[in-house]
Amino acid sequence: MARKDLTVIYYTSNREKPEFEARIRKTLWNTIKPLRLPLISVSHKPIDFGENICVGDVGVSSQNVYRQMQVGALAAKTQFVCCAEADYIYPREYFLYRPDSLTMFSIAMPLWVLFAQTGKSRVFALKPRGSEAAMVVGRETLINRVELVLKDVGMWGNTQTDGKSMPYLIDTRRTFDIPGVERNTFTVPTPLITFKTDEQMHRRTPHDLQTKTRELAPYGNVHDLIKRYLG
Repeated sequence: MARKDLTVIYYTSNREKPEFEARIRKTLWNTIKPLRLPLISVSHKPIDFGENICVGDVGVSSQNVYRQMQVGALAAKTQFVCCAEADYIYPREYFLYRPDSLTMFSIAMPLWVLFAQTGKSRVFALKPRGSEAAMVVGRETLINRVELVLKDVGMWGNTQTDGKSMPYLIDTRRTFDIPGVERNTFTVPTPLITFKTDEQMHRRTPHDLQTKTRELAPYGNVHDLIKRYLG
């Protein structure tokens, strides 16, 4: 049965190879279409994907990612929203989860990085912290959290913004600055995948070196999955 209390917010800077992003979008659409969830896309270039909001070429930065999340949440009409990034594969179960409250940031686990960069080994590796790109949260809570984190930096950041200089929306080391806001994690039976490609803002991402593998169920071999999405 469809649940119309959650909107999917897909966001992209349109820097990935168009064929790759198109395959990611197709997978996402095929996953959420049977659930009949509203879809809002927030992009730097116009795209035909759900309700599209094109913010223009504002540059690539962590700040702008947060703003795109916020822009999507402002346009949503549901109690909850969830994030969908342009280099992620999300299982169906991710879109079925709802936090216990509207003030809870819920992070999906497990999340695996697929390294597909030139000059690096093609492997999967676990990202223990999870990611803000794989979270389900109350709409108003996300809007308010972004506003608080970015209160002193204006609307959009420049392309020189380093992710390390930006505070996480969800800081796993301390409590939230918004009173009453909490964080939890939830486990989905099929892992989430985030591709690490040459086109991305950062060359590195935190991961567990001890978990490196070339086979990951149910996705199979890392080379086969790279070929399927990146050609």
